[in-house]
Amino acid sequence: MGLAGLAVFFIATSWRKWPDPLIDFGRELYLPWRIANGAVLYRDVFDIYGPLSHCFNAVLFKCFGPGLMVLVTANLVIFFAIWLTLYILCRRAWGVGAALAASVVFVAVFGFSQFVPVGNYNFATPYTHETTHGFLVCLLLLVVLARWVKAATLSRTFIVGGLFGLTCVLKPEIMLAAGLITFAAVGIRWRYHWQLKLPMLAAWAGGAMLPTLGFVAYFSAYLPWKEAARVSCAAWLNVVGTTRYSSGLRQEIFLGTDRPWMHAWEHVGATLLAGLLIAVLAGAAWLGGQTPRRKLRLLFGGSVVGALFWLASYQIEWMNTGRCLLGLMLCYTFVSGSFLFRKPVAETIDQAQIIRLLMAVLATSLMARMVLNGRIFHFGYYQAALAGLLVPAVLIGELPMRFKPGSFGRSFIPIGSLALLVPGVWILASDSQDVYSFKTYAVGDGKDRFYAFRPSVEPSGEIVNRFSEWLGQTPRNQTLLELPEGLMINYLARLPGPPAPADSSEEAFVSGLKKCPPDWVVIVSRDLRENGVQRYGETSGQGQQILSWVNANYVPALTMGGDPLDPRQRGGVILKRK
Repeated sequence: MGLAGLAVFFIATSWRKWPDPLIDFGRELYLPWRIANGAVLYRDVFDIYGPLSHCFNAVLFKCFGPGLMVLVTANLVIFFAIWLTLYILCRRAWGVGAALAASVVFVAVFGFSQFVPVGNYNFATPYTHETTHGFLVCLLLLVVLARWVKAATLSRTFIVGGLFGLTCVLKPEIMLAAGLITFAAVGIRWRYHWQLKLPMLAAWAGGAMLPTLGFVAYFSAYLPWKEAARVSCAAWLNVVGTTRYSSGLRQEIFLGTDRPWMHAWEHVGATLLAGLLIAVLAGAAWLGGQTPRRKLRLLFGGSVVGALFWLASYQIEWMNTGRCLLGLMLCYTFVSGSFLFRKPVAETIDQAQIIRLLMAVLATSLMARMVLNGRIFHFGYYQAALAGLLVPAVLIGELPMRFKPGSFGRSFIPIGSLALLVPGVWILASDSQDVYSFKTYAVGDGKDRFYAFRPSVEPSGEIVNRFSEWLGQTPRNQTLLELPEGLMINYLARLPGPPAPADSSEEAFVSGLKKCPPDWVVIVSRDLRENGVQRYGETSGQGQQILSWVNANYVPALTMGGDPLDPRQRGGVILKRK
């Protein structure tokens, strides 16, 4: 009941404040709305990821009508499924106390928080649904794999393949994570003298291909079969076939490769400091256990706990603790896999050992997309979430068993761990609550209502709201193009955009606009400097040809705020076709 109350508190205090009015989440509403109304993904509307999430959300819109809260309701169900699965796994691997601590960290830090100006990095309104859907699929795959290692039946092998196949129609890093934990599970069984037989391989391959083949059959009703096969594999082809989504300044910043050596040393230093704290915790537990007198033990233990609490409250920069997580996970993956180096007797494999190793591999692989820029904020809500909750689980549920510090240590280590972790969780949760306190401006209405920053803090919500209300009065058969980003306006105004070209080049985009010009164009402020664009439309390849065509064929109908093309200003303009 306490955990449920905690979740209710964080959901209630962040209620309808999760999405960003301009960036990313408009696409998560717009695409399923269009698909539910007859548009075909990759033909009429475009996305860089796989088809599963948008088609799933389109079914929800088809059944319950379009609405932000329709997706939020489904996402909360998915969140609780993820949470329950994590609790069960942690309980089996480390015990009840560790599972409770890990659950609190997951809900309070990663579930519904906002640590940066842009929303969407949460489980209620994720910037892309492939992240949360994929996280759940990976956890379910881990559950099945943990049983498969002990008893690899054909039916269980088929399920393992099917769950891996679902990641192939989601997102590349989810596919990578699923592949690595599958490989780890196969490695465990191989170590214990298991031969990979052809029926098993066929069962896995059949399950793995099934989701993609299902989408090939679906898309073949609208596209030539070769094109249907290509778009069904878009989840990984869009990354393998081009560097557009894996290179550039923005991607380098996300990975940390913009300044690799500096970031590498930051990560090494943070990992060493975290390791030192863990060593101090274990050493104090051992030393306290050697103290003969009970009062001295209590005094010593209380002093160390107090010092750790002070350190966590005033000295640790919790927002930057993501830098140590990958290093800790790499170390723990080696430690948790140490049983593989012992004499391979299958009967000695403990289910808890298997779960620990697979969770460590999954946590490590999910952080691959932030290899030199580990963070608990931004994409960290799902990429660092598992690593973040494994730390308290291991400290509370496994560290006392590893060091065998006696009765004093078995009590001291969990208490000392909580003295470190509770202030951190409190500080991070308080920071998020402070951000949400500024989000009081209502955007949209009914099932689409959400709250953005008040205009005096950030006016993008007000611009989106006013523009969507104004355009919502136009005929529904008209079309709207937003530049450089703003599909939330299309969705709230219920105006479709122009057809998406198959070629992503600017020339192809302009050619498509000439063939099917939109009735309206909206230009809204969007700072693109993290993408290496100082001013949208300034140079070729960065919107210059698009804006030249727009300026020649459209006239202003409504303006608001400052110059929308100046990243230092906030404003917008609605343009009507001449």
